[in-house]
Amino acid sequence: MIRVLFDIVHPADVHFFKNVIRGLLARGDEVTITSRRKDIAVLLLDELALPHRIISTKGKTPVGLFIELMKRDWKLRNIADSVKPHLYVGNNSPCAAHVAWLKSRPSIVFDDTEIHRFNRYLYYPFVTEVHTPDCYRLRIGSKQKRYPGYHALAYLHPNHFTPDESVLGKAGVLPGETFVVMRFVEWGAMHDVGVNRMNLEAKKKIIFSVRSMARVLISSESPLPGELKGFGIHMDPLHIHHLMAFASLVIAESATMCSEAAVLGVPALYVDDEGRGYTDDKERRYGICRNFSVRESERVIETASGILSGTPGRPEFRRKRMKMLSEKIDVAAYQLDQIDRLTGR
Repeated sequence: MIRVLFDIVHPADVHFFKNVIRGLLARGDEVTITSRRKDIAVLLLDELALPHRIISTKGKTPVGLFIELMKRDWKLRNIADSVKPHLYVGNNSPCAAHVAWLKSRPSIVFDDTEIHRFNRYLYYPFVTEVHTPDCYRLRIGSKQKRYPGYHALAYLHPNHFTPDESVLGKAGVLPGETFVVMRFVEWGAMHDVGVNRMNLEAKKKIIFSVRSMARVLISSESPLPGELKGFGIHMDPLHIHHLMAFASLVIAESATMCSEAAVLGVPALYVDDEGRGYTDDKERRYGICRNFSVRESERVIETASGILSGTPGRPEFRRKRMKMLSEKIDVAAYQLDQIDRLTGR
């Protein structure tokens, strides 16, 4: 039996690690999960019945985030004293690497987000290995290990996920109705400092233009203003991937959600000035994601119109998805292999 500690700081981490955690538990290994009050991370862990210990709440300013980091390191070390993990695992987060180094234990950080500069500076001197998709833009040193996949394939690979059409009714979508999912983010993380973002007028322009072609459903980290409240998605957050799987299009400020849509065979339009290696890869290699700057709302509307008019159609995107899956791996299985290797199981 091995003991593994997972440090979960973001809702996306819950999805990213849930299948490898289940795999470890199913074979009798011991798992400790430390969590963070950030958006719906705690809610997701509770709904998935994954026991966890909340050790911090997301800071609201850069200074607040740094203070939170110090407190999180301290509390994580105290937990490690009692559970004595053989391996520490995190996603784009430095705390697991810090405590593992203090305890002379190995650690893995998974990282697919090049703009996480602060986190990378903080974890790299202490981590044992950094695992990145092979489309990751940066070469970060001898600790980097590349794999042919995307984070979303840890939970949306066909080995782990089958879309359930019954959730459409829970979101108020009628049978056969064409709909678009849009995602707006909060922009409060350390890596968001100094980053340009789409303003409300640009968002409204896209929303009301797309609404003339399809129903619009909006997922937002921040409360929607009054005139947009009617577009909000009101359903169990665990069902969002099932909803997305039947959408005709996803438009988002979230690179994660665009990646999720693409691996489900749904065309995605990512609006952000920084971009990501994995959204670049999905555009260049598979043509299932398009990248736009925040100043290109007219191009977003034009591209959305072309997709919703049926050029290209959904069957073509499904073919592109099958090509993608043939060239990429089941990332949850990869995670388990790396855990076993580093623990000598």
